[in-house]
Amino acid sequence: MRANGNSHFDQNDQDLAQRHRLVLAPKDFLISPFFAAKPHFGARQVTVGSRHYHIGGSHPLDKTQHPPALDVRHARAIFALLSFRADPLDKTQLIRFSFNQFCRQYANSNGGRYAGAIKKILRDLTNSFIRITDTKTGIAHSYRLIERVDIEERPIRRKDAKLAQSPQLEMWFNSCTLSPEFAGLLGDIDELQHLRFDVLNSIRSPIAQAIYLYIPSRAYYYNEHKPFEINLTHVMEQISIPIPVHKSKRKELFTKHADEGRSILQQLDGVETLSGVFHVRLADTADEKDFKLQAWVDKRSRPKSMFENSKLVAIWKSGGRTIEELHNRLARVEPLNDCEMEWLENALVRVAGNEGFFRLAKAMLPQGQFEGLLAEAKCEEQEGRAAKKNQTARLIWRIKSAIKAMVSSGQGLDNGRK
Repeated sequence: MRANGNSHFDQNDQDLAQRHRLVLAPKDFLISPFFAAKPHFGARQVTVGSRHYHIGGSHPLDKTQHPPALDVRHARAIFALLSFRADPLDKTQLIRFSFNQFCRQYANSNGGRYAGAIKKILRDLTNSFIRITDTKTGIAHSYRLIERVDIEERPIRRKDAKLAQSPQLEMWFNSCTLSPEFAGLLGDIDELQHLRFDVLNSIRSPIAQAIYLYIPSRAYYYNEHKPFEINLTHVMEQISIPIPVHKSKRKELFTKHADEGRSILQQLDGVETLSGVFHVRLADTADEKDFKLQAWVDKRSRPKSMFENSKLVAIWKSGGRTIEELHNRLARVEPLNDCEMEWLENALVRVAGNEGFFRLAKAMLPQGQFEGLLAEAKCEEQEGRAAKKNQTARLIWRIKSAIKAMVSSGQGLDNGRK
């Protein structure tokens, strides 16, 4: 498969990666072991609150078909698809992108040896059904995640290519269409949660990926001295991998060097989440019959660049505000959404290199005031109002002034954004 040449897709790959490192996905995908660690050909079942999921294994219209359950390969494909949505909260079913872009999102590759495997993964997503049963009413509903994939077959363009002498055709990937049910779910903000997709893709072990997808949400309220705990046997059951009989072998699975010379624990310990840094370690269970995975999120361990020499933080503290309050706000605030990014781009404001500043500003200011400043900057540029220095400096000055006025007046001392 090859990327088509539509100018709609001719974008800077680095900019694309920066914009799409965060993905807004169904919350149930990220608070439960929804995805198996490895290929799983039978059905998998997961319960989240009052929803019981039956994933794969059967087809509602053809009992002879047994599509596979979803594993972390499918998870990465779903998140890669969702990263291309123009508006994260739009219920539009159609998502446009090239296969080249999709491969870069999914595997940091433009296809090649991954093309065949990715085609199979997309085929699984169009064939595999998820049945959701309401445990209170007993009513079940089945749907697929992807309704269809738009692929064209065309003659080989390069006449000097050996394939041009054969009947083989090039495959051009144009878009995919989400199912109405899945698209509707993605339009409900209460059912969504952000994921650091770039971090997920940086983890090589499928087992570590499966753990990263749901354990951090459980470990969020814990710390190093009182960590979240779960037996290794239970972890393996949840992510559907074979469980070694001996305790020592279960430990070895997590501690031996495997992918790129790093163990599963090493791949997970110290990775970033939206709210801090995820940490893991092993400890004996009370009866010493198993090991338990201990996990917590260090909400104070953030990239130093966000606070180091930050004039915004200095303004914040000058009004008697605490760093603890700022940490709490940052843990709750969402990253810049596509609408805010569009305002900044239309205002010709440089985002690259200023991500930390805008994230801090969004956490500090009331939501409406932050959005108002961005919208005002966009309007000024569209109306041709020249800035003394440049558009970026003008907006940064206004944000600093707004925060200085807020802290000096004592506004917003409720430990939260309104």
